[in-house]
Amino acid sequence: MIELLAAAALSPWAHPLAFRPLRGWGTGSSGNVPSLYGPSPVRAPKASSAWMARNVRYRDKATADPPNKTLEHLPARGVIVWAVIFQSDYTPQKPIGLDLSRARRLPCCEAAYVAGGVYELAGSGPRRAYSVIVRVFFGSRPTNARRNEAQRALERLELPPLR
Repeated sequence: MIELLAAAALSPWAHPLAFRPLRGWGTGSSGNVPSLYGPSPVRAPKASSAWMARNVRYRDKATADPPNKTLEHLPARGVIVWAVIFQSDYTPQKPIGLDLSRARRLPCCEAAYVAGGVYELAGSGPRRAYSVIVRVFFGSRPTNARRNEAQRALERLELPPLR
């Protein structure tokens, strides 16, 4: 029983993914849910998603990847930062760095045009306990001011620690 409690305390799933509040931004999260990312080394893999949005009402479930309903209404000044952690066989070797200047720009999206595109960061959490993907969506080509806003939001992401 003590071993089970100790394992739970070390688990990143004891603290689901979340963003700390930031003035002018909305936030939300999914809590722990069954993972749709895989394959996974565990029988019932978990995932946890969170989002932060500025100048747009978030309309999707926190787990929506991509959040197409919200992206359909993303104004030019809108910014969405969306993140997920999950258990996977493909956990990256390198820890994620939450630095927008290192993000790669990707074509976007399945059902909604995003004028400013999407930027993605990926890596692992502490001690490679889980994989992390962070996506930043801009309603228009990002200015330095908009990039700085998004970077401040990224800095509010609370990746679950391993204790």
